[in-house]
Amino acid sequence: MTAALPLVAAGLWLIWMAGLLVFRRRPELRVGTAREFVYPIAAMVIALAWLLLPAGSPASAFLTLYLHSGLITAVFLTAVWLLSLARRDCGIMDVAYPLAVAIPVISLVVWRGQWSPHETMIVVLVALWSLRMSSHIGLRNRGHGEDGRYAAWRRRFGGAWWWWSYFQVFIMQGVTVWLWSLGLVLAVAAGPQTLGWQHAIALALFGLGFYFQVVGDLQLQRFKARRTDRLMVLDTGLWRLSRHPNYFGEAVVWWSFGALGLMHPWGWLALACPLYVTWFMSAGSATPMQERYLARTKPTYADYMARVPAFFPWGKPG
Repeated sequence: MTAALPLVAAGLWLIWMAGLLVFRRRPELRVGTAREFVYPIAAMVIALAWLLLPAGSPASAFLTLYLHSGLITAVFLTAVWLLSLARRDCGIMDVAYPLAVAIPVISLVVWRGQWSPHETMIVVLVALWSLRMSSHIGLRNRGHGEDGRYAAWRRRFGGAWWWWSYFQVFIMQGVTVWLWSLGLVLAVAAGPQTLGWQHAIALALFGLGFYFQVVGDLQLQRFKARRTDRLMVLDTGLWRLSRHPNYFGEAVVWWSFGALGLMHPWGWLALACPLYVTWFMSAGSATPMQERYLARTKPTYADYMARVPAFFPWGKPG
């Protein structure tokens, strides 16, 4: 990295932190929670570790690779942010999210130019997952305008939204997927490898997670097209096993990425990512947020909650 890049990153970091501190003084904006400070602080800790580690050490070499993946993520999402300004639609971040995971990982593999069975599996799995999800979200959102979450932020922030959206939407989610991608970067850092038991586990987990995602999304799409009343609740197929089978599938896919990271000597670190993704999807944000909305808008959802587990298909209802 050139000398200018750390200075640019430091400047953006200071603007991000200052924005959080200033906007948190206005309760109506609903910004500046403790969780939101985790992301810039985590990025700072990683950058400081890279600066302080001895040059040429294995840890320094890995963090250099990891920071390169973060730089690619930042460049890609900055371009997406500029596109969102032209379209006045921050919802395109939902389409860009899976690509923000895949593009840096695939770029690192292509840049190194080594295509062992290990690298090939990394690229195939992450590309298959990201392209399927990005296209699914893009088709689902097409023609519906900006998502209500982003539209509400746009109204609350008014004239400041054009620049604050860069941090609140694109950079925050960019840091999130960068942290989540630690296992994939560890897999890339492991270098050329033959296939082993880690790959067998990764393939089995990916197949299970991808099945729950794809089939769950297809069943929901068909249900919405055929239902005669918007208050109806889907409780057949995978949706009789879990109230959020697609979210469950997403978590399992990330466990497959973690399994690929086990090829690295520090591969145990890779397991922190799917653990966090599983918590985020099941209890941290995704499922609880959707549950609150559905319970509020669908009178029959309470009965569905009493019959079907929330996240894990083998869990207890409620």
